[in-house]
Amino acid sequence: MNGRKNGATKLCSALLVAGALTLTAACGGGDSGGGDGTTTLRVAWWGNDTRQAITEEVLDLFMEKNEDIKVEMEYSDWDNYYDRLTTQMASGDAPDVFSTEIRRMGEFGTRNALADLDGLVDMSGLDPQLLQSGQLEGTQYAIPTGVNAFIIAANKTVLDEAGIELPDDTTWTWDDYRDFAAEVTAATGDGTYGTQLSFNDAYLNIYAQQHGEIFYGEDGKIGMSEEVIADWYTFQQDLIDSKASPDASRSAELGSTGVEASLVATNKGAFGMWWSNQLNAITTGSGSEIVLLRMPKDADAVSGGHFLQPNMFWSVAASSGKKEAAGQLVDFLVNDPEAAAIIGSDRGLPRNEAVLEEIRAGLPETDQASLEFIGALADELNDPPKANPNGAGEMPAMLERYGQEVVFGRMTPQEAASGFISEANSVLSK
Repeated sequence: MNGRKNGATKLCSALLVAGALTLTAACGGGDSGGGDGTTTLRVAWWGNDTRQAITEEVLDLFMEKNEDIKVEMEYSDWDNYYDRLTTQMASGDAPDVFSTEIRRMGEFGTRNALADLDGLVDMSGLDPQLLQSGQLEGTQYAIPTGVNAFIIAANKTVLDEAGIELPDDTTWTWDDYRDFAAEVTAATGDGTYGTQLSFNDAYLNIYAQQHGEIFYGEDGKIGMSEEVIADWYTFQQDLIDSKASPDASRSAELGSTGVEASLVATNKGAFGMWWSNQLNAITTGSGSEIVLLRMPKDADAVSGGHFLQPNMFWSVAASSGKKEAAGQLVDFLVNDPEAAAIIGSDRGLPRNEAVLEEIRAGLPETDQASLEFIGALADELNDPPKANPNGAGEMPAMLERYGQEVVFGRMTPQEAASGFISEANSVLSK
C-alpha cells in the first residue's frame, strides 16, 4: 500500500513538473492533521521585515485562539516569491494558504491551483464588488486582504521650501502636474525634483480609463489603443525635458528602488505616485507631512480613472488536504477585529465595514488619512479590476523596459507603444 502511494506521488510530481500547475489539484494529498489531533498549516507570503513581524504576530494570535491548529510560516522577499511558489505548486508541495496579487491570481486560478473558497470563508461582511476581483467565472478563488488606491503623494515640506502651494487636485490637469513639478525643481536647485517617473501599470490603467479605454479587453489581450499608450510615454519624456523629474539615468536608478528610497520619502521630491497604503512608509521615511492627492486629468477626460484595487489576496491551495482549517485561517485574517487591529493597512484598508468600525479609532494617523481620502473618492470610483489574464505579471517590467527605451532616446513613444502591445499580446491569454 505504501509503495503504491509513494509511486503515485512520484508519478504525480513528474507530471506536475511537465505540465506546470494544471494538475496540482489532482495531485493534492495530505491528511487533516497530526497523530495528536493537531492540524498543521503552511502559510506563505512576501514582504519586508515590517510585514513579516506583523504577519507572525497575527498568526501567533490565530494559534492562541485555535489550539488544535499549528501554523508553519514561510516568508520570502518579493523577488523570489513567485518563483518559489510556482516551483512548490509544480512539485505538488504548495503551502496550504498563501498570498497572491491581482496580476498572478488569475493565472493560478485558471490552472486549477486554487481552491473554491465558497463555504470555507464567511464572505457576508465583505465588499461584494471587491470580491469579484478574486473570482473567475463566478468561482471565488481568492479573498481580498484590503484595498488601495493609486495616488499622488505630495510632500508638504518640499512644496513649502519651494514656495509652492498644494494644487487643487479636483481641477488640476497633466500639464499642471508637469508645470508644478518643474517649478519645484527650479525653485530648489539642490538635487530636489518635482517628481519622479513611474511606469506602474496601475498608473497607465488610470490614464487609459480617463480616455475611455481599459487595460485588458474581454479577450484577455491589451485593450488600450496605441495612441493612448504613446501619449503616456510622451508625458514621461516631457517630465524629463522640463526638468520636472531627474534625467534618464537617475530615473532608471530610482525605478529599481522601493518606496522607502523614493524622492518623496527622502525629502528630495515634491510628488510621487504610490499606493495609498504606502503613506505610512513615506511619512516615516520623510518625517514630513504627506498629503494624498487625486491623479490629474484633462478637461475632456471621461472619468478620473481612480479605482480601488485589492492590495493582495489570500488563497487556499487546491492541493491542500486541510481546506477546512485553511479556510478557517483565511476567515480569521479578513473577518476578525483583533487580527485587523494588528494588520492595520499593511495589506490594504479592510473592506469588512463592521471590522473597520471596530478598529477605526485605533488606527494610526496615516491610515486615518488614507480612509478619509478613499472616502472622498467614493462617488468618483470606477469598478475594481477583474482578475488579470495569464501573463499579466510580466506587464510592469515590460512597461518599464519600453519606457526606458523612450527616455534614453532609443525609441519614439509610438514605437514603444507598438512594441509593447505586440509583445504583451504574445504572452497574454485568458
